[in-house]
Amino acid sequence: MTIETFLIEAKKRNLELQVAVFEENALDLNILNGTQRKYIISAETSYEIKAHLNNKFVKINTNYLSEELFTRLIESSKNIESSYDDCLIDNKTQTKVKKASKIKAFDSSQLLQLSQIPKNHPFLTNIELNYSQSHTAKRIVNTHDVDISSSKKLTAFYVNVTGKYQNKLYTVDDVIYQTKEDIDFADVISKTISKLELTIHQQKINSNKYNVILSPTFTAHLLKEFTQLLSKEEIRKKTSCLANKLHQQLFSKNLTIIEEPRNKNYPGYATFDDEGTKTTKKSIIKDGILKTYLYNNKEALLDHRKSTGNSFYSSITTTNFYIKEKTASVENLLTELNSGLYINNYLETGGVTLNPTTGAISLQVFGYIVENGKLTQSFEPCILTTTIFELFSNIKNVGNKIEFKTATTAAPYLLVENMSISSN
Repeated sequence: MTIETFLIEAKKRNLELQVAVFEENALDLNILNGTQRKYIISAETSYEIKAHLNNKFVKINTNYLSEELFTRLIESSKNIESSYDDCLIDNKTQTKVKKASKIKAFDSSQLLQLSQIPKNHPFLTNIELNYSQSHTAKRIVNTHDVDISSSKKLTAFYVNVTGKYQNKLYTVDDVIYQTKEDIDFADVISKTISKLELTIHQQKINSNKYNVILSPTFTAHLLKEFTQLLSKEEIRKKTSCLANKLHQQLFSKNLTIIEEPRNKNYPGYATFDDEGTKTTKKSIIKDGILKTYLYNNKEALLDHRKSTGNSFYSSITTTNFYIKEKTASVENLLTELNSGLYINNYLETGGVTLNPTTGAISLQVFGYIVENGKLTQSFEPCILTTTIFELFSNIKNVGNKIEFKTATTAAPYLLVENMSISSN
């Protein structure tokens, strides 16, 4: 059954409902040491149906549309004892219907060649490459004559290199997310191998307070965790350490965090969220001051305000969420640091990076020793112990370029002072 037919049948039954259609065409390619292990092109469509029945809102998720779903919705409304607060879009908005574009065949010959172990790096044991494309479209229609849609493209390239030195294995990886397909594969692989060369010569460091540079990889992943703290649902439940801190100076004046969903050059492009609310560019943190929490329909209705357009993937979250860049190049930051640590990444354990209730952070971190403004060799894995308040308050300088290291979050390099590092 088409979505148009489904809406006609709903109106015949005097049902008030809304359908969100999620369409994705994807390519996934995996190569290890010159051998192609996976090449898959796939297509998937799913639906989220929201209906207002018996003074209740009910939701169901499905991979198809049929008349049987009307019965499921009615039965669901009878069986649930309470309703969540919600609404349907009611402004009769119409846009041109957009579809997820088809995935073209990808010539993997260059990646097959680049993934072969080069003779001038005998310590290398594995080069694993993963290249993916996704073309997605989102369409929301309802019985209030709303029909809106948007589409986007995402390209991702992941590199993982492993080396063996003195009977120990070492691994370094990197990833790039962007909207365009013009990735310099050789450059990304070369830089990753160079980092591995530094990594295989590790030095034990003393437990101490260090000035550090945080890489975009480290900070972009931390930002994904930070998003949870901004959810009005978590604020209402008092499970966020940012509760009752709106409009307060919480962090360094060097910190501004922005959400910019409508920037087509960023991989999380979205003109509206999964509930159909228009997205907007907004400063979440401005010069260290918390400016707003994030809302979906439910939390907005409870607070008697409008949604901020942050309902994605059945939760309150962000897209194209990044720390605003300033003017310092990474070379400038290294010179300013002079001596300290460059933290490249951290090990996620148990799925908890940032304690949402307390803001505590305790991570096993990896990176390099900086001497006279230059990376020298890697340090043995250590424990970074801090809080989100201390870390973001101790930002001394900010780099001049953001990098998307997840599909939704990005960051520049950060120079941060007085971080507690404990040697294992």
